[in-house]
Amino acid sequence: MNAYAEHSANVLTIYNLSKKFGSRFAVNQATWSATSGQIICLLGHSGCGKTTMLRLIAGMETPTSGSIQLEHNVLWNEEQHIPAEARNIGLVFQDYALFPHLSVLENVMFGLKKFPKKQRQEIAEQALKHVSMHHHMHSYPYTLSGGEQQRVALARALAPKPHVLLMDEPFSNLDHRLRDQIRQSTIDLLIQTATTTVIVTHDPEEALQIADQIILMHQGQIIQIGTPKQLYLQPSTLFAARYFSALNEIPAQRLDQQIKTIFGQVTVPKNLADTKESISCCFRPHQVQVSREPVTDAVTAKVLSSSFMGHSYQLRLQLASDSTIILVQVDHQQHFSANQQVYVSVDLAACFFFASSDDTSIAITSQLEQAVQV
Repeated sequence: MNAYAEHSANVLTIYNLSKKFGSRFAVNQATWSATSGQIICLLGHSGCGKTTMLRLIAGMETPTSGSIQLEHNVLWNEEQHIPAEARNIGLVFQDYALFPHLSVLENVMFGLKKFPKKQRQEIAEQALKHVSMHHHMHSYPYTLSGGEQQRVALARALAPKPHVLLMDEPFSNLDHRLRDQIRQSTIDLLIQTATTTVIVTHDPEEALQIADQIILMHQGQIIQIGTPKQLYLQPSTLFAARYFSALNEIPAQRLDQQIKTIFGQVTVPKNLADTKESISCCFRPHQVQVSREPVTDAVTAKVLSSSFMGHSYQLRLQLASDSTIILVQVDHQQHFSANQQVYVSVDLAACFFFASSDDTSIAITSQLEQAVQV
């Protein structure tokens, strides 16, 4: 079967896409897809390849190999190259890239040159109404706040009704207090207009809040693809587990078909069925239960410090048995003092277990199968 036919229901299909700069892969054998109206987040640290991926889709960079397909049309492969201006893909840059010498209305009209002038203005005004910026249409960008500039950039990108909208860290320049509000109004608009969107971000909380699918990247490779819940609750690698929050990692010992930890024993999970290596037991701070009184199977610990976080306290605890230090989150109504003795327990069934050799290369080979299911 033709590889493209498998993805005919997808709006955007990336297949075995690679980009090399010299001897280094900025993007390495990436395969994933987006369906109509879906919001995809490319997530990862700076330099992981997520912005390069966006530029390849937009046509601002030329791939080394692979293919990019928009619905039934091939945008790039070894035989066919569609230029950026003919791709009908919208772009919102990190700095918004508004023309300072053009009014808000003229900025939005700029990308509508294929329409007659009267129609261009009608479309631009409608786009500005969508983002509640119609009353600013005769203003200039320098008179607007960061949030207002972001909305103008969004209106300009959406006005031509692109097949796909690409956004590169679109909320990172906004004041922290406004960021959540602007981000939510943007996502609401994208959902309302059923716009297929690919958003680059390095912020795991942002990705969890806004994405239908997250594509986690590291050093040019896709580490894991899945829903926010899947990546947070079922990380396929230690890198993925660490990315979304602080992670406690304690040693574990395998005894036949059981894994023994300081918090008790659990059956060996399927991903470690054949491993002979040492194993780490990993859990997030909020997964730890803390009590002032002894509890069955609980471990004695000492409070090293307690930091008030508003909705919670973050505790640093030292386990009495082996001096291991763990981070714990407890409700803001649970107050513990430094040097206080407490008793801690963890639900091992909700923990993550990884072999000692686990790194970002694990599960890379199964990315094609994952991507086909996206």
